[in-house]
Amino acid sequence: MPANSPQATKEEFDLHVAHLTDTHKAFIDNTAKVSGFLLLALGWFATSEGARNYLTSTPTIAALAATAVAAAYLLSVVASWVAYRVSVKGMRRLNELAHLPRSAYEARVLGPVTFVACVVGNGVLAGLLVIALLTAGP
Repeated sequence: MPANSPQATKEEFDLHVAHLTDTHKAFIDNTAKVSGFLLLALGWFATSEGARNYLTSTPTIAALAATAVAAAYLLSVVASWVAYRVSVKGMRRLNELAHLPRSAYEARVLGPVTFVACVVGNGVLAGLLVIALLTAGP
């Protein structure tokens, strides 16, 4: 089958739509997992006197915990950026293929508003946890 045949275009289109769908689902799922972890950690820190006492027993332990939270958040931002770039490139290719109107697949694309909202939302939670770790006294 020639590379520019209608069947090849359809197959490539379907492949990109499936990839975009999977990327979008994984992004939302991973963002929810990071949010859940941060909320759980904040709740645990706020309600567990033993955890709070341990994590604030020395500045080194609090700093290590805060650094770990910040590093994990930054890794999630990098992963989110990669997913966003994959989505943008996939959308660009689907537009080039022009197999179906954009409205047929645009809901599967990770948009900039979704990307920013998820990254900023988790950033607020991570920031709150880092601040709590660094400012709570023994």
